[in-house]
Amino acid sequence: MIVHIIGSLRQFDEDKTYILKIVETTEKIGGRIAFDWISSAISRRQRGQLPVEQTFDWSELVESNIHAISRCDAVIVEGSRFNYSQGYQTAIALQYNKPVLNLYRQNLPEYKEWPDRLFVSGINHPLFSSKAYSTEQELEMIVTNFLRDHTKEGHELDIKLSLDDTTYRKLREATDVNHKSEAGIVRDILLKALNEQ
Repeated sequence: MIVHIIGSLRQFDEDKTYILKIVETTEKIGGRIAFDWISSAISRRQRGQLPVEQTFDWSELVESNIHAISRCDAVIVEGSRFNYSQGYQTAIALQYNKPVLNLYRQNLPEYKEWPDRLFVSGINHPLFSSKAYSTEQELEMIVTNFLRDHTKEGHELDIKLSLDDTTYRKLREATDVNHKSEAGIVRDILLKALNEQ
């Protein structure tokens, strides 16, 4: 299972423990992280660099997040610190029919004062859930249950394909149009062919 984790850089040092617990829990049940922005944020902090907005390549960052959402199986938002990016990525994930778990620590003063918390928890979509937690243990339990509920039973095959240039170009075009990885497109074609037999 591939999981895209969304969090805020605002007060990242306070949230880091919880974000890393989400990563650890995901990996503990065999999941992988779609886009590792977390290691990069930690590295910047350790070097004493603050995440100054002007230092980011925003086009690349937005594209990386959208690509991660398009190829992941589920999205987890550490939403205790509200920001536009979290809402935007949640909306995109739901448009791609990805299950989204929004997590928040309701004991934070920022959470209590922020009126949009009601907007987020009010999203009515069968693939969206919003859960409060207080401890790392509660967080681990909620994340584990969410990922288990959305893990599809499957079997992995390691297949190597050799494609001519024309076929490969068609495959690349299909990845752009469908917002899926090459492996995802090939898997869909293979499954369709098998279901038609």
